[in-house]
Amino acid sequence: MQKLKLQYRTWDEKERIIHLGPGEHRIGRIADNDVVIDELAVSEHHCVITIDHNGNSIADADSMHGTFLDGAFVQSSPLKPGQTLNLGTLMISVMEDKAVTEQDVSSQRSESLPLKDGSYSCLKHQNQRAGFECPSCHFLFCNSCLPSESESPLCPQCGAGADVIDWSGIEMTPRDAALDLMPDNLKKAWGYWQKWKAHRDE
Repeated sequence: MQKLKLQYRTWDEKERIIHLGPGEHRIGRIADNDVVIDELAVSEHHCVITIDHNGNSIADADSMHGTFLDGAFVQSSPLKPGQTLNLGTLMISVMEDKAVTEQDVSSQRSESLPLKDGSYSCLKHQNQRAGFECPSCHFLFCNSCLPSESESPLCPQCGAGADVIDWSGIEMTPRDAALDLMPDNLKKAWGYWQKWKAHRDE
């Protein structure tokens, strides 16, 4: 059964990707929807996308600004990858989601493993260091997980923008790590003491 992904940009130009599997997906601006898109162009309950053995379809849910496919207003219509969906003025690209497979779902349930260098692995590729963390669902992933069409690191699990993980601290010695946690005034005092000690030992 075909799966879909919806890709769009928010009002502040952040890229978002929504993965849709089999079933009925209610889309709108408020929290009781299956898919929440917090954009002013989107109605509280805007439309419903259905994916089942009969194919993919979309139905408008009496939205205020209308549902459009390739520029034409639709009340109910088949939905195919490659089409452009507009919820009011919000433009969404409809694509086939080839990335979401049963193997991926199984991998997403895996644990992040500690690596020899002190860092932690990607959840899907456990021999690779995790380079990104999703602030929304806390999914850890590596460069290999990034969608090829993405211009910024997006979570492959939920589509939210991800943060780069800074592993520079693992290269510190325990002594350096302890010093790094000191307040600035104590660091300065430690520096003076080190200079005094070095001068005394000369």
